[in-house]
Amino acid sequence: MINLVKLKDIAEELKLSVSTVSRVVNNQDRVNPATRKKVQEALQRHHYLPDENARRLKTNTSNVLGIIVPDISNPFYARVIKGIEHGVMERRYSLLLCNTDEDIVQEENAINLLMRQKVAGIIVATSARQQLINALYGKTGCPVVFFDNVPQSSQPVYSVTINNAKATRDLVRYMCEKGHERIYMITGPQGESSADERLAGWRQALTGQGIIPEDTWYRFGDFREASGYRIMTEFLRQAKPPTAVCLANNFMAYGAIKAIEAAGLTVPDDLSIAAFDAADETGLMRLSITTVVQPAEEIGLVSADLCLHAAQQRSSTKCQKVILDHILLHNETVACPPESR
Repeated sequence: MINLVKLKDIAEELKLSVSTVSRVVNNQDRVNPATRKKVQEALQRHHYLPDENARRLKTNTSNVLGIIVPDISNPFYARVIKGIEHGVMERRYSLLLCNTDEDIVQEENAINLLMRQKVAGIIVATSARQQLINALYGKTGCPVVFFDNVPQSSQPVYSVTINNAKATRDLVRYMCEKGHERIYMITGPQGESSADERLAGWRQALTGQGIIPEDTWYRFGDFREASGYRIMTEFLRQAKPPTAVCLANNFMAYGAIKAIEAAGLTVPDDLSIAAFDAADETGLMRLSITTVVQPAEEIGLVSADLCLHAAQQRSSTKCQKVILDHILLHNETVACPPESR
């Protein structure tokens, strides 16, 4: 049975003030390292469990971070969450995870839930369009760190991303080096920063090669497999179909490959494919997709650091943009176009 020891009991045992013990529990500064170690050992020895309800009442906050993601089944978000877990593990913070299924109503419900729980901060990959983000998150009253879809307004924010435009330019230039010119693009929902930036990078790479993309060469998907299948089917029905397609995420790439095979074609013999976040860590996939890899766990770890620092400092500063490096994996789904062989 767990002994529900109180802070004052530990303070009396160690002949310290309750405030000193409390600062250790709350991972605050102004505690001598030797004293901190002694208190931590006593907390562990007594199996001390903080009373979160009492903390909320006293401080109007908690040792809990909220996480909001649009699709928990996506390996990218799962790895980001793993990074966040590593970032809070030794700091006595817990996580409250909300999955929205790309639904803005569910996202607003998640925000309201986290506000009622008085979370210390929120880390979010929002599904909201740009004009709604500030309205949704400006009311939280706690630090908010954005990743993946980041507000593009002049209002300062915390964010952790890669350079999406540059990453897409790298993908498209690699396809151009293989001899492709009709390189089409399936990006995410219009108005989401990652989707818009990847589309911009695609356009920049093509024009940089002297190729003028036509309006029929790109479409907005929704980051789901079904939209990749549907749009790829539309591309293949064009009078001049693509020889290569760049996709803004892994799920749309899986749908696109299914559409290509349903049309009796093969990747990469008939059509080349490259995408974001489609690395196969299991080694079980039939095709190893050429892909941009985002450092998902590092994104989570840095987001947790930003959020915790802002929460503990209670800083009014709300601007720190961190841009991490991406990796381009030259796998087997990009080959020279058929007509050049």
